[in-house]
Amino acid sequence: MKQTNVPAAGNGRSPKKSFLDQPRKAVSGMIYSGVIIGMLLISLVFSVTVAVLSRSLGMTVDEISQTQGYKYCSYLLYQIVYIGIIAAFMGVYKEKPSRFGWRKAHPKYYLIGIFLLFGLMFSLNYVNNWFVAFLGLFGYTMPESALPSLAGGGIVGVLFVVAVLPAVLEETLFRGIILEGIKDCGTVAACLLGGLLFCVFHQSPAQTVYQFVCGAAFTLLAIRAQSLLPTVMMHFLNNAVIILDAKFMFLQNLPTAGQIAIYVVSAVCLLASLAWLIFAERRPSQTESAGVNKTNGEIRPFIYPALPGILLCVLMWILNLANGLGG
Repeated sequence: MKQTNVPAAGNGRSPKKSFLDQPRKAVSGMIYSGVIIGMLLISLVFSVTVAVLSRSLGMTVDEISQTQGYKYCSYLLYQIVYIGIIAAFMGVYKEKPSRFGWRKAHPKYYLIGIFLLFGLMFSLNYVNNWFVAFLGLFGYTMPESALPSLAGGGIVGVLFVVAVLPAVLEETLFRGIILEGIKDCGTVAACLLGGLLFCVFHQSPAQTVYQFVCGAAFTLLAIRAQSLLPTVMMHFLNNAVIILDAKFMFLQNLPTAGQIAIYVVSAVCLLASLAWLIFAERRPSQTESAGVNKTNGEIRPFIYPALPGILLCVLMWILNLANGLGG
């Protein structure tokens, strides 16, 4: 990223930094808040548009929400925001995709990613169900998913809007642009922060544990691989398996013995892949190897501009929890 550090002529003082001259961490924080604000704004516009259409078409909002067009739009809206933010970032700061993670990765990281995802999808999902059961003690009810129709060729469209686009765009944001700004804070801090940001971003109480651990694990893999391509693959496979299971119900129809076997094997895969990434793949960070001053690892330059987005997500998480408790 280009930054202007030329002293001002005449008085020997550095010129005041403009909006475009912010440190890389601050830029990543602004990207996070920008995405959240953009999502809320486009949701508001969409809601108003649906309300206007309901009156002009003589339909209720509930009737419109059951149409295929509505369901596809509800998924595509956020993708439009992601594309707009990514395009604006690349246009303003002139960063090429290779600069924020779109680089070749060693084949072993794809293999590790498959084992890691298998562990996350089953053993971690089992743990997440405990959290949902805990919320259920207080009257929480999980909202039903509203996927577009999977009948016939509809599954192709659903895979595209629910698996392909989120995998590419969310990974570009979280394990690409945002991670590039926070990774010099240290691997542990970057993974924990990556998990937190990814978790609150989805604003889903029922998926809190799953999204946090996935966000942290995906961040760790991206750091070790020095590429986001393995996590793009994992993100796609995670969503694709959920969609395929919703259509064919091959996982839901497994006998109890088969489910137990899958949970045990997946737990081993999860622990083994994490242990490999944490210990066997451990290496000095780029900032340490380059001898960069440790003060560059401060997280505050990122947190301050990211805080509006984080607070909005937390607020939405609380509102979604309250809605589930009221349902």
